[in-house]
Amino acid sequence: MIEIIKPVRYGILISLLGLVFGIGWAFWLVLGHERIHKSLEERAAKGQNSHGLIQLLESNTAQAHENKTSKTEQNEHSHRQSSKEADAHQHTVEDKALSKEGRMMHMEEEGHHDMAEGGHQHTAGEEAKPHFEGGHDSPIMELSHTRLRRGHVHAMGLGLVTIAISIVLAFTTAPDRVKIIAPILTGLGGLIYPFAWIVMGYRTPLFGPDAAEASVTVIAAPGIALVLLGISTAGLFLLKDIFVKKDA
Repeated sequence: MIEIIKPVRYGILISLLGLVFGIGWAFWLVLGHERIHKSLEERAAKGQNSHGLIQLLESNTAQAHENKTSKTEQNEHSHRQSSKEADAHQHTVEDKALSKEGRMMHMEEEGHHDMAEGGHQHTAGEEAKPHFEGGHDSPIMELSHTRLRRGHVHAMGLGLVTIAISIVLAFTTAPDRVKIIAPILTGLGGLIYPFAWIVMGYRTPLFGPDAAEASVTVIAAPGIALVLLGISTAGLFLLKDIFVKKDA
């Protein structure tokens, strides 16, 4: 029996580490709940500040563009007015003074209009700024805790899957090298994938649900691939032995 289990012992060892990690993480979720929630609130506040800064920069950029457009229109208007004055020699000094005074009043009115629009945009930006709710009942915080709990669930489940794959491979006719490598890779995948869920849970308040999920794809994808590789390898050799024995 020991000789049969010997090639897959490393995979079983890694799977036991995964089970210990899952149990330890479950204890931390219960005992360190307040610390975890405080950390999530700090990340949410940091993400809120970053979002507000981006909105402010976008608002200032839009306002600067509008002011530039308004100045360009004023310059064109002044250029056209100057051309008309140069061509029309019948204008008197009083007419020029009145025209200049009219242009100044027009520019002053446009300046007041730009200031009013800028104030309106600033107010609209403040109204559009999302309000952060850091309580336990907040949907974003609840989602974060759910993703952290799934790290425990997947660690326990994939640890058991690795043990099952190791035992199945141990009783097949697979080469010893396959019996050594396949459980090891499956066990590593069983550790990587739950870790991705934990990272996703901590990043959710900072990045948002979708962005946090996308940010851990580079971690989760290799974990899933390794687990599927181990399952496929065990299933392949198990089916091979079944059909070969039937034919024999």
